[in-house]
Amino acid sequence: MRLLALRLLALAAAVAVVLVPGWVASLDGDSSPAADPVTITDYRATFDVDEDGTLLAREELTARFPSGRHGIFRYFDLADPTDEGARLYPRDLEVERDGRPEPFDEHWESGQRFRVAQIGDANTFIAEGEHTYVLTYRVEGALVPTGADSADGSASWSSDDPDRSVFYWNVVPGGWEMPIERSTIEVRLPTAPDDVTCATGWGTALDTCAEAQVDGSTVTLTTGALEPRTPVTLRADLDVPAPDRGSLPWSVTWDYSLGRSVPLLALVLLLGAATFTGGYLWERRARERRPGYPAMFEPPPGLGPAQTAYVVEERVPDHALVATLMHQAAQGLTRLEQTEQGMVVVGLAEPAAWEAQDPVSRHVGEMLGVTTPGSRFAADGSVGAGQVLSGLKASVRTATTGWATGSGVQQHVTSEWLGRFAVIGAAVLAIALPFLGIAPLVWLVPLLAFAVGGIGLLGRGVGTRRTKQGRLLWSHAGGFRRVLTTDSAEARFDFSARQGLYTDFIPYAVVFDAADGWARKYEQETGQPAPLPDWYSPVPGLYWGAAGLSALDAAVSSFETSVSSSINAYQATQTSSSSGGGSW
Repeated sequence: MRLLALRLLALAAAVAVVLVPGWVASLDGDSSPAADPVTITDYRATFDVDEDGTLLAREELTARFPSGRHGIFRYFDLADPTDEGARLYPRDLEVERDGRPEPFDEHWESGQRFRVAQIGDANTFIAEGEHTYVLTYRVEGALVPTGADSADGSASWSSDDPDRSVFYWNVVPGGWEMPIERSTIEVRLPTAPDDVTCATGWGTALDTCAEAQVDGSTVTLTTGALEPRTPVTLRADLDVPAPDRGSLPWSVTWDYSLGRSVPLLALVLLLGAATFTGGYLWERRARERRPGYPAMFEPPPGLGPAQTAYVVEERVPDHALVATLMHQAAQGLTRLEQTEQGMVVVGLAEPAAWEAQDPVSRHVGEMLGVTTPGSRFAADGSVGAGQVLSGLKASVRTATTGWATGSGVQQHVTSEWLGRFAVIGAAVLAIALPFLGIAPLVWLVPLLAFAVGGIGLLGRGVGTRRTKQGRLLWSHAGGFRRVLTTDSAEARFDFSARQGLYTDFIPYAVVFDAADGWARKYEQETGQPAPLPDWYSPVPGLYWGAAGLSALDAAVSSFETSVSSSINAYQATQTSSSSGGGSW
């Protein structure tokens, strides 16, 4: 269930990586830019429209420049207000200035809605005065069916008639940031129009175009002064069949994410399905089939609580250090004394007795310096104690995993490590590529799908696999945990047959986070309150209240508090001393 939730979260993140940037980039900020100091004194445009819908455009504009300018921008809006699935892409763009070819660069804005020509040289300033630019380009799909409608609802359109078409065009684009003093537009249509209407400005209803002159198939339109970003729209009804025009099942908003090709999108999605399957199968190979958990009434011989938990869960639990301290005491190696300042570990055994213990218990004893009779370690909340315990908590994990590999319980698996690195690499690459300019973002789908399919390769235990010996221990330890944590009706202990059985297994119950259940099992089967272990000495004179479950809770809590307060004291000193500065 946890893996499924992780996979769904990864899937949601992958979808967001592909779709959200395109949507955010397409948002149109309505804030007006600063006034452009350049003025277009005369704008002349000629549009030749063929029966197949191809438009050949020639724009000639005379612009008055102040000093310190490099050139102009021409914004081409790919969105068609009559059909959100159509794209009006400018092709074969050429630019001249004062009769000579002018350099320009092209880039996208608002996702991939606006194709922007940045005309001029960044290393060259335009001389102050008037200059004439000539732009020529080609656009396909300029004729639309009669049943089409403008996106802003500013016009009424006739019903769909396959033998007729409409030319609907911003003959003065709304993307000019400069004011225009006058304009002259000439549109050469494939046939004489039946009706001509026009509008000036955004959201203005089309109306009879008094400024337009119709001479056969040619429409000439003149205007006076136009404010910046003011379009002039022309509509002409034509007795020409509407040509086929390419259309996509999504609007231009999603082009940055999905591209402009349905077959290419389908191909990429198929590749994504293949990489998802590859990642998932790689993950499945890394999973270990869980053995049966027969009822076991004692832990695997020679294993302390940290090792027993590790062979089951392939991780070292948070309670491993406290459980190991209790295990040492249960084995007669130490005694745990609770004081008003914290907890004291008192060494009782000779070094030879420590040598016979499991390596994790021995490691903890050596780090605390309690491997000789009478030696002591106080977890009293001091910085020194915290430094030792902080390092010990980390080294218990290292000692446990080192024992598992060194004793042949588990082995490293190269293919699983490669899978883990592949998932991480795919995710990192998918996040990095958009910053390097890759578009559309759907190209990221194969990488993201692989990461989603193989997300389980990032889970714990991946990279190592239990050996035959390890699986036997896994089954034994899992069966023991099952007995510790299940109801008495399913697995009963004969506590009367062995003195100290309950207290000996308290450390294992603690490491499995089942101390409450273990105490409750004892009380249910014996009818007596669970006793405190004799290897634990509470604060002298402190009444623990009722024996049994509450007593064990208090003991475990006091151990954890003593360890945590010491570690927190040490970490506080590290935090306060890690900042600062000075001169040198």
